[in-house]
Amino acid sequence: MTRRARPTPADITASLTAVKLLIKGMNGAMPTLQAEMRRDACERIDDVITDLGSLLR
Repeated sequence: MTRRARPTPADITASLTAVKLLIKGMNGAMPTLQAEMRRDACERIDDVITDLGSLLR
């Protein structure tokens, strides 16, 4: 497994923007699609948290 490159602030901003758009897209979606989108948003937020932690190291 290769190591991920250290994220830049621009990468983190792009990730947060993607999550925001994903959450906005949940409005009016079918319940099963909402659940899938919610899971994806949670995974992306976890990735952003990990990226922020790597900036502090």
